[in-house]
Amino acid sequence: MSQKKIFIYLGVAIAAALVFYLLRDEAEENGWFLSEEEKKAKAEWMAKGSPPGGGSAADNPNFLESLDESIPPEKILKDYLEWSEYPPNSRPLTKYNEDLTNPYFIQISPIAMVDKPEDKKPNGYSCKLQPLQWAAIGVRDPLHITLECFNTSNFEKVPLNIRNVKLWKEFDGNKFVALPPDGNDKGIDGDAQAKDNIFTFEWRPTYKDWGDMFLEVEFEYAKEKKQGKILSSFFSSPYQPAEWSGYFLDVPRDGSLSIKTGVNVFKAGTYHLEANLVNSGNGDPIAWASFDGKLNAGRQEVEFLFFGKLIRESGYEGPYALTQLRGHRVNLAVDPDWFGQGEEGMRKILVAKTTEPDKELVGPYKENNYTTKEYNLNTFSLKAYESPEKDQKVKQLQDLAR
Repeated sequence: MSQKKIFIYLGVAIAAALVFYLLRDEAEENGWFLSEEEKKAKAEWMAKGSPPGGGSAADNPNFLESLDESIPPEKILKDYLEWSEYPPNSRPLTKYNEDLTNPYFIQISPIAMVDKPEDKKPNGYSCKLQPLQWAAIGVRDPLHITLECFNTSNFEKVPLNIRNVKLWKEFDGNKFVALPPDGNDKGIDGDAQAKDNIFTFEWRPTYKDWGDMFLEVEFEYAKEKKQGKILSSFFSSPYQPAEWSGYFLDVPRDGSLSIKTGVNVFKAGTYHLEANLVNSGNGDPIAWASFDGKLNAGRQEVEFLFFGKLIRESGYEGPYALTQLRGHRVNLAVDPDWFGQGEEGMRKILVAKTTEPDKELVGPYKENNYTTKEYNLNTFSLKAYESPEKDQKVKQLQDLAR
């Protein structure tokens, strides 16, 4: 190889190393060198609605005392600065945030079966009792739960014979028996396909079935007629405290996107509501936003404010789609207002007793999504989130890191 070519290759290598060094921090922040598991962990952390180290400085002035002392203060400050580029009520949304992109479903892992309770070695079969929604909402739409067993060597589903079904509610340490669901593998009443060895239960709650529900099924499976028993749980919320009215209005506001949403409130109270913003063309997630506040009975309007920086960084111009409307009425025994009522408020807090589950769910929007107007990306600001609480917390962390 000629000396000239050697110098050229050496120059290219040095230039590449320099570029790598200069872009290293940016590469790490953007997750270019992260594994899938690391990307998922970071996505879950960034999507959380509460900052590292607890609530805001205003909410928790002594938050420094709760920090993990094993983590260097410089690392905590760096993480907080990255997290706080966006406000607590409008956070990044990615494909890794499965609990937010598909909020009504919780995947259950199959259970390795044994022939006897004392057996330590599985018998070669696994079974799964899977609610197709994590909650039954209202009394009109049924909840479906599927049961299937398969051979772990080839994943082939095996025949089932249901022997006994039990359903109960648990609350405050007590068990309340409920009417168990019917089921079939005939392709009816919610069963997707007849004789596919997936048994489907269909259940509608009554108004007394409010809270954590537990379903237990005893059955025979496989040609050997092995005996099995499996348990699964879900939440039941038969009362409808509110519903989405179908009214929407999207407008730019201060470099962000405001989407006002109509709610018909049947039961006044404090509500926590959430929604996702995705690309209307391909469904790619962009951001999620939340609303927390008191709503009076009647027709109300809530605002989901999607932070401009998140939209600009997505690279997608509008229209956008508002999806996965969800939320609940807060049903805690303690009213947050009591904390500001001095001795009288403290007395109320001390005697408060929980007699009902802590939330009543608002059902999903039946039309699934709402499509906004068209928007140019320049409509939205790239400016990071700013607030007095953020400034106070940054100062405290900077002082700690010195």
